[in-house]
Amino acid sequence: MADEIVQIKRYPNRRYYARNTSKYVSLNDIEAMVQEGATVEIRDSQSGDDITQTVLTQIIMERYPEKMSMFPTGMLHLVLRSNGAMSGLLREYFRHSLTYLDYLQQQNQTTTSFLRPMNWVRAWLDNVGAPAATDTKEKETPSPESAQLSQRIRELEERIRQLESNP
Repeated sequence: MADEIVQIKRYPNRRYYARNTSKYVSLNDIEAMVQEGATVEIRDSQSGDDITQTVLTQIIMERYPEKMSMFPTGMLHLVLRSNGAMSGLLREYFRHSLTYLDYLQQQNQTTTSFLRPMNWVRAWLDNVGAPAATDTKEKETPSPESAQLSQRIRELEERIRQLESNP
């Protein structure tokens, strides 16, 4: 179920219909699907608008108000005050942050390497600017700048290892 995108429609009577199971579902059911690893996509039946963010936010606000504390008040002020350019910057920031969180969660399940910040940096560097997954598995030739950056990163990692090994 983790790779499956569950298509859900919200009807005017505020009922949700999951197309994969051909049943009406509640917000609790949607929450359970997400907790089990499914990705949901919720659309308004009349306008066709994607309302996934709104519904997931509603679930968090109603069922887990304590999780709202992870958004500092200053950040919420910033979001409300932001113009288009700032909103784009924040969107990219959060998108990249999600990449880090996914990586850390995967590492937490398999190894203890998540405790090492260099692994966080490596994951970030691996994913920053990475093109979206495609069906083709062609590798592009690295640019000279990329090769220089990779070499510099290796040098910095070695230097950090040396510093960590000295008391």
